[in-house]
Amino acid sequence: MTMTLDTGIIERTDKGFVVRRRNAAYLLKEKGVFCENPTAPEAERIYAKLFENAGKKIYMPDEYDMALRDNLCGRNVIRLAANGYSDLKPERCRAWGIQTGSYEEACFGLLCYMYENLCADYPGVDIRIVHGASNCGIDKVLIRLANKYNRGQLGHSCPGFMFYVDPDDGVPVFVGETKDEYADCFIRSLDILVACNGGEQAFVHDIAAIFRHKRHIIPVNVIRSISASGGPPAVNADGRIEDAVAAFEKHVHTVQPQVYAAKDPFLALAQHVTGAASLIARTSLLCPSLAFATVATQAERYQG
Repeated sequence: MTMTLDTGIIERTDKGFVVRRRNAAYLLKEKGVFCENPTAPEAERIYAKLFENAGKKIYMPDEYDMALRDNLCGRNVIRLAANGYSDLKPERCRAWGIQTGSYEEACFGLLCYMYENLCADYPGVDIRIVHGASNCGIDKVLIRLANKYNRGQLGHSCPGFMFYVDPDDGVPVFVGETKDEYADCFIRSLDILVACNGGEQAFVHDIAAIFRHKRHIIPVNVIRSISASGGPPAVNADGRIEDAVAAFEKHVHTVQPQVYAAKDPFLALAQHVTGAASLIARTSLLCPSLAFATVATQAERYQG
């Protein structure tokens, strides 16, 4: 499948890159988007966005290997990623029993806790951040995480989703030719995926791709751990996936119920996620001298 204006295209220009998409007026609300032919019939109007900041490295579809080498390779590297919701409106938050913004802040807190404890477990470990590049939702959380700790990172996108990417944030991005290629490369790029709820894409593609590419996944129901009402259902009234992790938990028994029944379920969840990631790192990703250097302190931190 090749790029088309109906789904989005990306091209090099003298000053950088341009993405274009046809018949997508809703994109005008995004930063930097403009219509190239506003007098044309709506169905023929082309919407574009420029990426001309030299500080933002963009890798084209045939440059995936280069993107990996430049940003995610090294010794004792853990390539950490998360997926989840990209945009939770206030009405959705109210329906799910959480405050607006609390999902993103909870994900950030959980991932910071995880990062700091992995660094404590394995001094000298090189944690890189893998994400979907968009300036919203879980992707923005991961960009914020990488920037807070000054860690290497690589975003993943496709021409149709590049309209949601900040052209001036300095974050490198690999652009797959299609949505499916971008999503597949995202999974290929990571070692550990923390699945923080999410919709149909997270359930249908990302979780399946984890097994196809033999990566590691830690599903965590962040919303249930902070919700006053239990959070969203696994499937909505129309039969569509509303919460990928709830749907996954329904079929694969992951986090034990006592985690959510703890006095502080969010702290218990954070400890579970970090302990699981530490186990994956020790058994699959790190050299022996680093993997077993701090077992005593880890045992104290994760006992029980």
